[in-house]
Amino acid sequence: MTRAVLLTLTLALAATHAGAAPSPHELIDRLGVQIRQALEVARSDKTPEEVERAAAGEIAVLIHDTPGHAALTETDRQGRTPLMLAVSGGYLLVVKTLLTDASVRQAINRPNATGETAWMLAQFAPGMTLMACQPGTLTLDRYPLLAPYLLRMSVLMKARKSTVASIAQALEDAGAELDRDAARNAWLARCPNAAPELRQALAKGELLTTLVNDALERQLGFNKAYRSGLATVPQRPPRDMRFIATNQAPLTVRDLTCPRMQPPALHGALNWAGSLRFETRIATRAGVVEVVDISVRSNDNPAPFVIDHFRGALIRALAAYQCEGDHVFEQEFQFTVN
Repeated sequence: MTRAVLLTLTLALAATHAGAAPSPHELIDRLGVQIRQALEVARSDKTPEEVERAAAGEIAVLIHDTPGHAALTETDRQGRTPLMLAVSGGYLLVVKTLLTDASVRQAINRPNATGETAWMLAQFAPGMTLMACQPGTLTLDRYPLLAPYLLRMSVLMKARKSTVASIAQALEDAGAELDRDAARNAWLARCPNAAPELRQALAKGELLTTLVNDALERQLGFNKAYRSGLATVPQRPPRDMRFIATNQAPLTVRDLTCPRMQPPALHGALNWAGSLRFETRIATRAGVVEVVDISVRSNDNPAPFVIDHFRGALIRALAAYQCEGDHVFEQEFQFTVN
């Protein structure tokens, strides 16, 4: 019999405060989960656009009632304003609504803790370019994590006019400073795993277009290889590849609000007994776990197929996580087989 025990799995359900209107930060953090739920629930009564319009409407009320309210430009622990979070999430309606406030426009060029401005983040288009930044996600080992990401990506691609380009244009119209070299350098610092050929292309090409095209080409290439036979698809990223920078202090599970977070489900018999612990560092954006670094700890020296069995269950579980906001957090998983 196989028994899986999670050491630190704690459901952090959304707290409710009677009479307290959610702040712009809270509205934007929730938006990713709400849009994901609208996309995944069959016959949902709301479209992603309707969900976003509702959040933008609440922010518009705040701007109307209290222009220049401090919550419109307050920063989180990473120095990110609501505008930056809306840009990173690809929420065009929210971006345009925030920019109607004079205080938001005045702070439009404020950098976050790593020196990135809202305009730079718009050039990164993280909702469209994960595969350019992290090509190691395109492996059989990590592909379960991409399913919810690709759902959101498909929404951004369906817009009659490019959502990511429209966000960048809205920022420029509102007075954002354009520093293409700084944006390129900031993206390269964010994405040390980027392929050498992409780094060379960025030296000549326009950042946003180059990243989007590269991400789409990589995704299409992976899909083609997958259809042609599993033998042509990479099994897992290089052993020494790390997806998440270690210079950012991670949160814990208890710091998050996660409407859905379930333990790994184990399938099939396993001819092995012992204890196996996984230490993970996880990055979530817009209600989706994008990447994870996994370290294995065990005194039993299990065979590789045993580690793969449990790691696969762990990754499938993370693919179903729905956590609000853009965060890095750490979590431990302990598996005991009797």
